[in-house]
Amino acid sequence: AQINAMQREDRPLFVCVCGDLVDTESSFSGAIASWKKVMSGWERNLVFEQQVKDFKRVWAGLHPDIALVCLCGNHDVGNRPTRASINHWTSSFGDDYLSFWVNGTFNLCLNNCLFSNPTGAPDLFEEQVRWMEEKLAYARENDATHIFVYGHFPWFLKHEEESDDFLTSYSAAPAGWGPPGSSFADSYFTIPYEQRKIAMAMFKKYDVTACFSGHFHQNVVSKSSWGMPMIVTGPLSMNLSSEIAHELSNGETNGIGMRIVDVGERGKFTHK
Repeated sequence: AQINAMQREDRPLFVCVCGDLVDTESSFSGAIASWKKVMSGWERNLVFEQQVKDFKRVWAGLHPDIALVCLCGNHDVGNRPTRASINHWTSSFGDDYLSFWVNGTFNLCLNNCLFSNPTGAPDLFEEQVRWMEEKLAYARENDATHIFVYGHFPWFLKHEEESDDFLTSYSAAPAGWGPPGSSFADSYFTIPYEQRKIAMAMFKKYDVTACFSGHFHQNVVSKSSWGMPMIVTGPLSMNLSSEIAHELSNGETNGIGMRIVDVGERGKFTHK
C-alpha cells in the first residue's frame, strides 16, 4: 500500500526484491530452524509451494504500472546452489539472472549465490560470468547513463580487497530468535575474495554506478577504492546488529523497510 501510494516523481518504475523470497532450503550447515532438519524433501516442497503462493498473493497487490523484479537468495537456492535447487526456484519465479533498461539506465540482476559458492554448479557459474561481461560491455557500448547491479550477497562490507578472514566481528540476532546469544560471523555475509575479484574487475572496467544487495539484515553503505557504492539494505523481517555497525552504516539507522533510489543525470543518483 505504501508503494502504491507514491505519486508523480516519487512513484517507482520497478521494485527489486534482493532474494530470500521463501525459506525452505535445507542445505544450511547446522540450520537453526528445527523443521528444516526433520522434514523430508516432499514435506519441504509442500511448504515451499505454500510460501510461493503467499509471496505472490502479497505482491499481487502491487499496482500493475510498477514492475516487480525478484532475485534468489541463499534461503531460496541454498548456500551451495545446484542446478536442481536453482531450477526449483526458477520454476516458480522465472530467470535467476536477467537485465533490463529503464530510461537509459541499465540494470543487471545476478544470482550471486553462485559467486558465494560455485562448487555445486560450476558450469552455471561460468555461464553467468560470461553473460555478465557480455551485458556490461553491451551497456557501455549503448551509452547507458547508469549501470546498477543487484544481487543477494553484498560483494564486500568495508572494501573490495578485504580478505575472507578480514572481518572478525559478529552480528547478533534479536532477543527471542534462536538460542540465547545467537550470532553470525560478519564474514559469512560477503562474497569470498576469489569470486569477488572477478566481479570487481568487471565492475571497475565497465564503470558500474552502484551495487545493491540484501542478506546482511542491516543497512550498510560502503565504497570500492574507485568510488563505486556498495549499498546493503536491511530486511522486511528480522534485523541483525553487527558489533561494528557504527563503522559500516555510514550514518544510516538500522531498521526494517525498503530503500528508495532516485536516479538523476548521468552517473548521479540518491537513495534513502
